[in-house]
Amino acid sequence: MGRLMVGDDEVEVDYADVFVVVREGEVEPGANDWEVNARTAGNRRLKPGSHDLVLEAHDGSTLTGRAMLRFSDGHRHLFRGDGRLIGFND
Repeated sequence: MGRLMVGDDEVEVDYADVFVVVREGEVEPGANDWEVNARTAGNRRLKPGSHDLVLEAHDGSTLTGRAMLRFSDGHRHLFRGDGRLIGFND
């Protein structure tokens, strides 16, 4: 992951990945069928709740979607999809 925006805040990440499930018979993931795991370089507190995410990959592709922060210990952060993941099939 090249860049992660959580709302209006850019979050510096050491590592991040996106896990997506597309169920049989569907062409895109459902609202809760994706998640983002991120690890920040330093200690970064994120506000619990639902956030608009923008994820930019090193190849220039972009994913956006609303997600709920499910876990955060200051370094590891887990977001679960809470809406459509835009850019997955583009």
